Amino acid sequence: MEIYIARPGDSLGSAARRFGLPEGELAALNQLGDPRRLTAGLALLIPSPASAPAEPRELGACLSETAPDSLLRELLPELSFYCPLCLSLTEDGGLAPPRSPRRKYPADTAAPLLGAANIAKGAFSASLARGVLGPAEGRERFLAAALAEIEAGGFRGLFLKFCYLYPFDREKYSDFLAFLSRELHSRGLYLFTALAPREEERCESLLCAAHDYEAHSRYADRSVLLAYDWGYECGAPQAVSPVNRLRRVLDYAAGKIPPGKLLLGFSGYGYNWALPWRQGQRALPILHTAAANLAVSLGVEVRFDPAFRASYFIYTDSASRRHIVWFEDARSVQAKLELVEEYGLAGLCRCDGSRLCRAELALICARFSPALLP
Repeated sequence: MEIYIARPGDSLGSAARRFGLPEGELAALNQLGDPRRLTAGLALLIPSPASAPAEPRELGACLSETAPDSLLRELLPELSFYCPLCLSLTEDGGLAPPRSPRRKYPADTAAPLLGAANIAKGAFSASLARGVLGPAEGRERFLAAALAEIEAGGFRGLFLKFCYLYPFDREKYSDFLAFLSRELHSRGLYLFTALAPREEERCESLLCAAHDYEAHSRYADRSVLLAYDWGYECGAPQAVSPVNRLRRVLDYAAGKIPPGKLLLGFSGYGYNWALPWRQGQRALPILHTAAANLAVSLGVEVRFDPAFRASYFIYTDSASRRHIVWFEDARSVQAKLELVEEYGLAGLCRCDGSRLCRAELALICARFSPALLP
């Protein structure tokens, strides 16, 4: 695969002719809404013959419960594991039932994992997690509910997505991981965990304070590093997943967890901030492909930050208010694949795989092939 950066005056037709490709193929791969137009600075993925065999890596995706079967058929041959269902905790330590009818998930190639998260009303809840981190009956109730769902869905293990826990629950959370590790491994099941990013041992943020990296290393088969949301809905404008910050996180993580047990987690969205930004102001989430198409429709130049390895553009709306949009393109995806290789990670996981864009999937498949879980 090759990445071409559009120049002033380029059109899709001129770019296609440059590489001897049909316009339709180039537009479809890059999901361009208006194939007649380009804008300077836009990154286009150009299909080309593979220069080397794809290297085996563990590739995963978390999918929406309502993901259509057509998406599963498209993605599963390219994955090592997937999480098609994530259930919320209940106040008594159980699991809320699925919104859709229970079903058996395909396990011929990729291993299906059941997700469980301390989420209430669409947000992580530290108090909700206490129902399983404290009393023994809570964790036993959680285990019974998880095993019942694993049996019903044909899952190969559990993907625990606990974040924003109270700092004083750190030891209890580690004990909970030890409990789950014993119980799941004795039944031949995997334990995967979500791991909040941190750059040093001291961390007072609810996001990561209770995550003991060494405990995750001891008890989890794999940990997915949630390497995004530096730029987020309620924060100041910046890249969502800046590579310079990812390096600091990986430098810390590699000293606590064998790289072969780590997966790099990444997302498929950026944000649109109104300027000037003020504390308390919310940004609007935007898919990467939608951001690229917005830049094209407005005719504004896309710029690329070499430290963040992320793209952005600035525009003025119809009410004369300026905006900045940070998003990721093929160069950003390529940078993350390079990090996986450089640090010797087990692989990567798309944390919102239902939004996986074609160019992103093509880049991943050109570089890595799905390795079977051990």
